[in-house]
Amino acid sequence: YSALGLVVIAVIVTVAVVVTTQKTKEKNAANNKNFVQPSPPTLAPTTSRDISGVKEFLERNVLFGNITFDSIVAGYVNATAGNTTAGDGNSTIGNVTLGDGNSTMGNITEDMTTFAELEAEDPRLVALDWILHKDAMQLEVYDDNLSQRYIMGLLAVAWDSESWDHCGAVVEDDAENMEETGSTLGNDSSTCTVTNNATGLVQIFQRWLSDADECDWYGVLCSGGFVRSIELAENNLIGEIVPELGMLPFLQIIDLSSNCIFGTIPSSIGQLSYLTNMDLKDNGLSGYIPMELFNLTNLVKLDLSYNVNYDGNCTRFDGTEKE
Repeated sequence: YSALGLVVIAVIVTVAVVVTTQKTKEKNAANNKNFVQPSPPTLAPTTSRDISGVKEFLERNVLFGNITFDSIVAGYVNATAGNTTAGDGNSTIGNVTLGDGNSTMGNITEDMTTFAELEAEDPRLVALDWILHKDAMQLEVYDDNLSQRYIMGLLAVAWDSESWDHCGAVVEDDAENMEETGSTLGNDSSTCTVTNNATGLVQIFQRWLSDADECDWYGVLCSGGFVRSIELAENNLIGEIVPELGMLPFLQIIDLSSNCIFGTIPSSIGQLSYLTNMDLKDNGLSGYIPMELFNLTNLVKLDLSYNVNYDGNCTRFDGTEKE
């Protein structure tokens, strides 16, 4: 009887363990039903424009004027302009001493060859975002004016077009202001008016960074769809001359006089073989005169006067000043 009693006790214990284990499993299962597995962090969205090849095309053909870093930092002439002449000998640079060579064209370094290596606030990245996502034209790599439109957009960003006196980028409140003042232009904030000082006539232009063709933007003249002239004198431009300006192959006239253009003249300007007139007087330029400029055989006028001891204060759109 003792052995039988031990067997009965063992069976009872075993059953109790099995029942307890089963109840524990059921309880855990119920708890798991109420447990929500956390989702992994979402990745940044990728649009079709981001993978369209536009960015890679601009990196390869336009970024930094499509020139190597060595050609940016080397080959300059350290000159006191004095009565120096260029082109056919009839053009004057004025009485400008172009600094000590310590000026830089933005924060360009030897490692910067792609958009990914630029700082977030770099004008090139801002212009890339515009051409990819904000520009109504939505140009592709097969469009002939992709490079040209990107460069023009870059100039608008680099020269703080929202602070311009005439026809800069559309400001958010423009449409509301035009509606409140009863402007005859309605709510089309892509247009602007400028009074011709010589004739007194009011002229209508398209703003920079508007949806209009870049050839219709204020101060821009084109022929055959190519930009031939950029004339933005006395318009409160603030910023540096980006090397990409040298990638407008048919550009003949550049007039940025009486603004707040600082930094140095990029050597890529020497690629503009059709350039006949470049007026940069009354700005804040410094540094060296690129040797490449003296290879511009069509250059008739080069004016760099009144860049020494520049005392102008320029206020950007965000309220900060460049002295």
